[in-house]
Amino acid sequence: MLTAPTGAGKTALVRELDPSRFEIISFDSRQIYKELSIGTAAPSSEDCEKIPHHLVSFLSPSESIDAAKFVTKAEDALDDILFRGKIPVLTAGTGFYLNAFLYGMFPVPKISEEIKLKVESLSMEERIQELKILDPKALQKIFPNDNYRYGRALEVNWMGTLWSELKVEEGSGALISKNLNILGAFFLDLDRKELYERIDSRARKMIESGMAEEAKRVSDKYGEDCPGLQSLGYNFALENIKGTSNLETFFGNLSQSHRNYAKRQITWFRKQKILEPIHPNEAYRKIKNING
Repeated sequence: MLTAPTGAGKTALVRELDPSRFEIISFDSRQIYKELSIGTAAPSSEDCEKIPHHLVSFLSPSESIDAAKFVTKAEDALDDILFRGKIPVLTAGTGFYLNAFLYGMFPVPKISEEIKLKVESLSMEERIQELKILDPKALQKIFPNDNYRYGRALEVNWMGTLWSELKVEEGSGALISKNLNILGAFFLDLDRKELYERIDSRARKMIESGMAEEAKRVSDKYGEDCPGLQSLGYNFALENIKGTSNLETFFGNLSQSHRNYAKRQITWFRKQKILEPIHPNEAYRKIKNING
Protein backbone atom coordinates (compact mmCIF):
# COMPACT_ATOMS: atom_id res chain seq x y z
CA MET A 1 0.00 0.00 0.00
CA LEU A 2 1.44 3.33 -1.09
CA THR A 3 0.06 6.74 -0.13
CA ALA A 4 1.45 10.15 -0.96
CA PRO A 5 0.54 13.83 -1.17
CA THR A 6 0.01 15.28 -4.62
CA GLY A 7 3.24 15.70 -6.56
CA ALA A 8 5.33 13.35 -4.42
CA GLY A 9 6.08 10.92 -7.25
CA LYS A 10 3.77 8.00 -6.54
CA THR A 11 2.98 7.32 -10.21
CA ALA A 12 6.64 7.46 -11.24
CA LEU A 13 7.52 5.00 -8.48
CA VAL A 14 4.96 2.31 -9.29
CA ARG A 15 5.70 2.62 -13.01
CA GLU A 16 9.09 1.00 -12.32
CA LEU A 17 7.63 -2.09 -10.63
CA ASP A 18 7.76 -5.47 -12.36
CA PRO A 19 4.43 -5.91 -14.22
CA SER A 20 4.83 -9.69 -14.17
CA ARG A 21 4.48 -9.52 -10.37
CA PHE A 22 2.50 -6.34 -9.56
CA GLU A 23 -0.63 -4.47 -10.65
CA ILE A 24 -1.94 -1.14 -9.35
CA ILE A 25 -5.34 -0.35 -7.82
CA SER A 26 -5.70 3.43 -7.69
CA PHE A 27 -7.75 5.10 -4.96
CA ASP A 28 -7.98 8.63 -6.32
CA SER A 29 -11.19 10.63 -6.56
CA ARG A 30 -9.86 12.77 -9.44
CA GLN A 31 -8.01 10.31 -11.66
CA ILE A 32 -11.20 8.31 -12.15
CA TYR A 33 -12.29 10.65 -14.96
CA LYS A 34 -11.82 10.15 -18.67
CA GLU A 35 -10.79 13.17 -20.77
CA LEU A 36 -9.17 14.91 -17.79
CA SER A 37 -5.76 13.26 -17.63
CA ILE A 38 -3.69 16.47 -17.71
CA GLY A 39 -5.19 18.32 -14.76
CA THR A 40 -5.55 15.20 -12.61
CA ALA A 41 -2.03 13.93 -13.40
CA ALA A 42 -3.55 10.55 -14.21
CA PRO A 43 -1.21 7.73 -15.25
CA SER A 44 -0.50 8.04 -18.96
CA SER A 45 -1.36 5.37 -21.52
CA GLU A 46 2.36 4.52 -21.52
CA ASP A 47 2.29 4.09 -17.73
CA CYS A 48 -0.71 1.76 -18.00
CA GLU A 49 0.94 -0.23 -20.79
CA LYS A 50 4.05 -0.64 -18.66
CA ILE A 51 2.15 -1.84 -15.59
CA PRO A 52 -1.63 -2.37 -15.36
CA HIS A 53 -3.57 0.32 -13.46
CA HIS A 54 -7.11 -0.33 -12.27
CA LEU A 55 -9.75 2.36 -11.55
CA VAL A 56 -8.18 5.19 -13.52
CA SER A 57 -9.83 7.07 -16.40
CA PHE A 58 -13.00 4.95 -16.39
CA LEU A 59 -15.77 7.48 -15.62
CA SER A 60 -17.32 10.17 -17.82
CA PRO A 61 -16.81 13.75 -16.55
CA SER A 62 -20.61 14.05 -16.56
CA GLU A 63 -20.94 11.34 -13.91
CA SER A 64 -20.12 11.00 -10.24
CA ILE A 65 -19.54 7.87 -8.18
CA ASP A 66 -20.15 7.23 -4.51
CA ALA A 67 -17.81 5.38 -2.20
CA ALA A 68 -19.94 2.22 -2.14
CA LYS A 69 -19.79 1.81 -5.92
CA PHE A 70 -16.09 2.62 -5.97
CA VAL A 71 -15.38 0.04 -3.28
CA THR A 72 -17.29 -2.60 -5.26
CA LYS A 73 -15.10 -1.87 -8.30
CA ALA A 74 -11.97 -2.01 -6.14
CA GLU A 75 -13.02 -5.39 -4.71
CA ASP A 76 -13.57 -6.71 -8.24
CA ALA A 77 -10.11 -5.48 -9.26
CA LEU A 78 -8.55 -7.04 -6.17
CA ASP A 79 -10.18 -10.42 -6.87
CA ASP A 80 -9.05 -10.28 -10.50
CA ILE A 81 -5.43 -9.49 -9.62
CA LEU A 82 -5.23 -12.16 -6.91
CA PHE A 83 -6.89 -14.74 -9.17
CA ARG A 84 -4.09 -14.23 -11.69
CA GLY A 85 -1.46 -14.71 -8.99
CA LYS A 86 -0.20 -11.15 -8.90
CA ILE A 87 0.39 -8.73 -6.03
CA PRO A 88 -1.96 -5.73 -5.84
CA VAL A 89 -0.38 -2.40 -4.91
CA LEU A 90 -2.99 -0.03 -3.49
CA THR A 91 -2.10 3.59 -4.21
CA ALA A 92 -3.90 6.59 -2.74
CA GLY A 93 -3.66 10.34 -2.67
CA THR A 94 -6.58 10.80 -0.29
CA GLY A 95 -7.81 8.30 2.21
CA PHE A 96 -11.61 8.31 1.93
CA TYR A 97 -11.99 5.59 -0.73
CA LEU A 98 -9.04 3.62 0.63
CA ASN A 99 -10.39 3.63 4.19
CA ALA A 100 -13.84 2.64 2.97
CA PHE A 101 -12.27 -0.28 1.08
CA LEU A 102 -10.03 -1.44 3.94
CA TYR A 103 -12.24 -0.85 6.96
CA GLY A 104 -15.81 -0.70 5.67
CA MET A 105 -18.55 1.73 4.78
CA PHE A 106 -20.72 4.02 6.86
CA PRO A 107 -24.32 2.74 6.99
CA VAL A 108 -25.74 5.73 5.09
CA PRO A 109 -29.56 6.02 5.15
CA LYS A 110 -31.47 5.86 1.85
CA ILE A 111 -31.72 9.38 0.48
CA SER A 112 -35.06 10.55 -0.95
CA GLU A 113 -35.18 12.04 -4.44
CA GLU A 114 -36.56 15.26 -2.97
CA ILE A 115 -33.50 15.66 -0.73
CA LYS A 116 -31.12 14.79 -3.59
CA LEU A 117 -32.64 17.47 -5.82
CA LYS A 118 -32.57 19.99 -3.00
CA VAL A 119 -28.86 19.38 -2.39
CA GLU A 120 -28.04 19.44 -6.11
CA SER A 121 -29.55 22.92 -6.35
CA LEU A 122 -27.08 24.35 -3.81
CA SER A 123 -23.70 25.84 -4.57
CA MET A 124 -20.65 24.60 -2.67
CA GLU A 125 -20.70 27.70 -0.48
CA GLU A 126 -24.37 27.13 0.38
CA ARG A 127 -23.68 23.48 1.26
CA ILE A 128 -20.87 24.55 3.59
CA GLN A 129 -23.10 27.11 5.31
CA GLU A 130 -25.83 24.51 5.86
CA LEU A 131 -23.32 22.07 7.35
CA LYS A 132 -21.97 24.75 9.67
CA ILE A 133 -25.48 24.96 11.11
CA LEU A 134 -26.50 21.29 11.05
CA ASP A 135 -23.26 19.36 11.54
CA PRO A 136 -20.11 21.49 11.98
CA LYS A 137 -18.04 18.45 12.94
CA ALA A 138 -18.63 17.08 9.44
CA LEU A 139 -16.60 19.95 7.98
CA GLN A 140 -13.59 18.85 10.04
CA LYS A 141 -13.69 15.41 8.40
CA ILE A 142 -14.11 16.52 4.77
CA PHE A 143 -11.23 17.78 2.66
CA PRO A 144 -11.84 21.46 1.77
CA ASN A 145 -13.49 22.03 -1.63
CA ASP A 146 -14.77 18.44 -1.81
CA ASN A 147 -18.16 19.56 -3.08
CA TYR A 148 -19.38 16.00 -3.63
CA ARG A 149 -18.64 15.03 -0.03
CA TYR A 150 -20.31 18.21 1.27
CA GLY A 151 -23.39 17.18 -0.65
CA ARG A 152 -23.40 13.62 0.68
CA ALA A 153 -22.99 14.85 4.26
CA LEU A 154 -25.84 17.33 3.83
CA GLU A 155 -28.12 14.66 2.35
CA VAL A 156 -27.55 12.44 5.38
CA ASN A 157 -28.15 15.32 7.79
CA TRP A 158 -31.39 16.33 6.06
CA MET A 159 -32.54 12.72 6.36
CA GLY A 160 -32.24 13.12 10.14
CA THR A 161 -28.85 11.50 10.87
CA LEU A 162 -25.67 13.35 11.83
CA TRP A 163 -23.13 12.49 9.13
CA SER A 164 -20.23 13.10 11.52
CA GLU A 165 -21.54 10.45 13.92
CA LEU A 166 -21.91 7.62 11.43
CA LYS A 167 -19.84 4.58 12.40
CA VAL A 168 -18.22 2.06 10.11
CA GLU A 169 -19.93 -1.32 10.02
CA GLU A 170 -17.48 -3.61 11.78
CA GLY A 171 -15.97 -6.30 9.60
CA SER A 172 -17.33 -4.92 6.34
CA GLY A 173 -13.96 -3.83 4.90
CA ALA A 174 -11.56 -5.88 2.80
CA LEU A 175 -9.10 -6.35 5.66
CA ILE A 176 -11.62 -8.73 7.25
CA SER A 177 -14.10 -9.67 4.52
CA LYS A 178 -11.31 -10.51 2.04
CA ASN A 179 -8.82 -11.59 4.70
CA LEU A 180 -6.45 -9.06 3.16
CA ASN A 181 -2.85 -9.22 4.33
CA ILE A 182 -1.03 -5.87 4.07
CA LEU A 183 2.64 -6.63 3.38
CA GLY A 184 3.73 -2.99 3.57
CA ALA A 185 1.99 0.35 4.14
CA PHE A 186 3.98 3.45 3.21
CA PHE A 187 3.56 7.21 3.13
CA LEU A 188 5.96 9.09 0.85
CA ASP A 189 7.31 11.71 3.22
CA LEU A 190 9.41 14.21 1.29
CA ASP A 191 11.16 17.28 2.61
CA ARG A 192 8.62 20.13 2.34
CA LYS A 193 10.93 22.24 0.15
CA GLU A 194 11.49 19.35 -2.26
CA LEU A 195 7.76 18.57 -2.37
CA TYR A 196 6.85 22.18 -3.16
CA GLU A 197 9.45 22.33 -5.92
CA ARG A 198 7.96 19.18 -7.41
CA ILE A 199 4.45 20.66 -7.17
CA ASP A 200 5.58 23.86 -8.92
CA SER A 201 7.23 21.82 -11.66
CA ARG A 202 4.13 19.71 -12.16
CA ALA A 203 1.86 22.77 -12.26
CA ARG A 204 4.01 24.23 -15.04
CA LYS A 205 3.89 20.93 -16.93
CA MET A 206 0.08 20.79 -16.61
CA ILE A 207 -0.24 24.27 -18.09
CA GLU A 208 2.27 23.61 -20.88
CA SER A 209 0.54 20.31 -21.70
CA GLY A 210 -2.80 22.07 -22.24
CA MET A 211 -4.81 21.88 -19.01
CA ALA A 212 -6.81 25.00 -19.94
CA GLU A 213 -7.66 23.58 -23.36
CA GLU A 214 -8.59 20.26 -21.73
CA ALA A 215 -10.94 22.09 -19.37
CA LYS A 216 -12.58 23.92 -22.28
CA ARG A 217 -13.13 20.71 -24.27
CA VAL A 218 -14.81 19.05 -21.31
CA SER A 219 -16.78 22.19 -20.43
CA ASP A 220 -18.08 22.52 -23.99
CA LYS A 221 -19.08 18.85 -24.04
CA TYR A 222 -20.53 18.33 -20.55
CA GLY A 223 -21.00 21.79 -19.06
CA GLU A 224 -18.84 23.86 -16.75
CA ASP A 225 -20.58 22.44 -13.65
CA CYS A 226 -20.03 18.77 -14.54
CA PRO A 227 -18.58 16.60 -11.73
CA GLY A 228 -15.27 16.08 -13.50
CA LEU A 229 -14.48 19.80 -13.59
CA GLN A 230 -14.96 20.08 -9.83
CA SER A 231 -11.53 18.45 -9.50
CA LEU A 232 -8.74 20.52 -8.00
CA GLY A 233 -7.51 23.38 -10.19
CA TYR A 234 -9.95 23.25 -13.08
CA ASN A 235 -11.65 26.46 -11.93
CA PHE A 236 -8.34 28.24 -12.55
CA ALA A 237 -7.99 26.55 -15.94
CA LEU A 238 -11.44 27.77 -16.97
CA GLU A 239 -10.63 31.31 -15.81
CA ASN A 240 -7.52 31.27 -17.96
CA ILE A 241 -9.18 29.92 -21.10
CA LYS A 242 -11.93 32.56 -20.72
CA GLY A 243 -9.29 35.26 -20.58
CA THR A 244 -10.04 36.38 -17.02
CA SER A 245 -6.55 35.40 -15.80
CA ASN A 246 -3.11 35.38 -17.41
CA LEU A 247 -0.61 32.50 -17.39
CA GLU A 248 1.26 33.88 -14.39
CA THR A 249 -1.92 34.05 -12.30
CA PHE A 250 -3.02 30.63 -13.54
CA PHE A 251 0.30 29.10 -12.51
CA GLY A 252 0.31 30.83 -9.11
CA ASN A 253 -3.24 29.77 -8.26
CA LEU A 254 -2.78 26.22 -9.54
CA SER A 255 0.49 25.68 -7.68
CA GLN A 256 -0.82 27.20 -4.44
CA SER A 257 -4.01 25.12 -4.51
CA HIS A 258 -1.91 21.95 -4.89
CA ARG A 259 0.39 23.03 -2.07
CA ASN A 260 -2.58 23.62 0.20
CA TYR A 261 -4.03 20.27 -0.77
CA ALA A 262 -0.71 18.54 -0.08
CA LYS A 263 -0.61 20.06 3.43
CA ARG A 264 -4.03 18.61 4.21
CA GLN A 265 -3.04 15.22 2.81
CA ILE A 266 0.16 15.14 4.88
CA THR A 267 -1.78 15.99 8.04
CA TRP A 268 -4.17 13.11 7.36
CA PHE A 269 -1.44 10.59 6.48
CA ARG A 270 0.55 11.34 9.61
CA LYS A 271 -2.46 10.44 11.74
CA GLN A 272 -2.72 6.96 10.20
CA LYS A 273 -0.78 4.59 12.46
CA ILE A 274 -0.70 1.89 9.77
CA LEU A 275 1.44 4.06 7.47
CA GLU A 276 5.23 4.17 7.64
CA PRO A 277 6.75 7.55 6.61
CA ILE A 278 9.43 6.81 4.03
CA HIS A 279 11.44 8.32 1.18
CA PRO A 280 10.36 7.24 -2.34
CA ASN A 281 13.64 5.42 -3.02
CA GLU A 282 13.29 3.33 0.13
CA ALA A 283 9.61 2.67 -0.57
CA TYR A 284 10.45 1.38 -4.05
CA ARG A 285 13.10 -0.96 -2.63
CA LYS A 286 10.73 -2.37 -0.02
CA ILE A 287 7.81 -2.86 -2.42
CA LYS A 288 10.03 -4.40 -5.08
CA ASN A 289 11.27 -6.99 -2.56
CA ILE A 290 7.81 -8.01 -1.35
CA ASN A 291 7.03 -11.67 -1.83
CA GLY A 292 3.36 -12.36 -2.16
